[in-house]
Amino acid sequence: MSQRQFTRRQFVALSLLGMLPAACGRAAAPTAAPHATPSPRPTPATLAPGAATPPTPDTRSELDRLVDFIVPGGPPKDGIPAIDAPRFVSATEMDELLEPEDRVFVLDYQGELRVYPQIILVWHEIVNDQIGGERISVTYCPLTGSVVGFRGRSPASEPLTFGTTGMLVNSNLLMYDRQTDSRWPQILGRAIAGSMKGTSLEEIPLIWTSWGAWRSLDTEAPVLSTETGYIRRYGIDPYGSYSDLEAPGYYQSPSVMFPVLNWDDRFHPKEVVIGIKLGESRLAIRKTTALERGVWNLNAGEEPIVAVHDTRLDAVWVFSRRLNGRPVELVSGDTGALVDHDGRTWRRVGLALVGPAGERLPVVPFYDVMWFAWYAYFPHTAVVG
Repeated sequence: MSQRQFTRRQFVALSLLGMLPAACGRAAAPTAAPHATPSPRPTPATLAPGAATPPTPDTRSELDRLVDFIVPGGPPKDGIPAIDAPRFVSATEMDELLEPEDRVFVLDYQGELRVYPQIILVWHEIVNDQIGGERISVTYCPLTGSVVGFRGRSPASEPLTFGTTGMLVNSNLLMYDRQTDSRWPQILGRAIAGSMKGTSLEEIPLIWTSWGAWRSLDTEAPVLSTETGYIRRYGIDPYGSYSDLEAPGYYQSPSVMFPVLNWDDRFHPKEVVIGIKLGESRLAIRKTTALERGVWNLNAGEEPIVAVHDTRLDAVWVFSRRLNGRPVELVSGDTGALVDHDGRTWRRVGLALVGPAGERLPVVPFYDVMWFAWYAYFPHTAVVG
């Protein structure tokens, strides 16, 4: 692993020298900075009522193990700068930058759509956004191929916003919040150090799709602009390409740049799975299988769920299929809508499947993630596909 870490550090050094796109600093003349070091392990503080349930001894042991596994990723704290005042433009304007095969992340929240291009987030990893008066942080880790929306509040009820620590856990983005300076691995979605240790964030799913597929829907939903306040070579992904599978790069390589706590080689390390967290249950669905099956009735632990292939976006959604305490079996209908065993039609409206009488089957927490990273955090995960 040390050789791979050195290779990564060489990349960062070359970026700072201007020989590669500078992913780790502001527009001002970049200078190399020493690697950040993890802060001393804090003592958990008493949490405000409702902020979080104090972690059990077993949870503390698990979280401490992750703290001990924090490693420098190359850039210093905030060396990969979050976008704190995002600007948005029309899809028509963004056509000048994005190619049809470029990946975008779509947020559908409270009736509002927003689009975040991967070729912008790869340079920033966090967008602290605001929708309907609510703070939502859109986070992306290129090393693990995971994009997750988060919402949370501090013990003082302040909405949380996030920055990058420059550190990694299981080769995954380690965030900090600006309100308490606690440490949050993105895939875990739970603080492992600081006064909010043991607290879990609310996760909001985003959908991976291509710009071409999104534009085929004929929507003018706002798109994150390149006017970020930073000078970056937007349009170039320093890690490789998601669209050209023959091109050399990180996304196709079986190599992992940083050490991980747990490893399983039953799949290619970078194969995409749909990761699902429900209570104490963890489930990985092979995305290729979910796309092939179209509608797939499953269980995550005791919870009945359904994975649905959105053919328009070539993406997968995951919903609960528990209605009035009983599981509902869904199949694909003639018109492409979903039909249950009573012949009722269900259609996706925002983050839920809605039935003819307004019944709702809500989305469950899910996201695309590389197999190696999901397993590194959740070695006891169930796997289907």
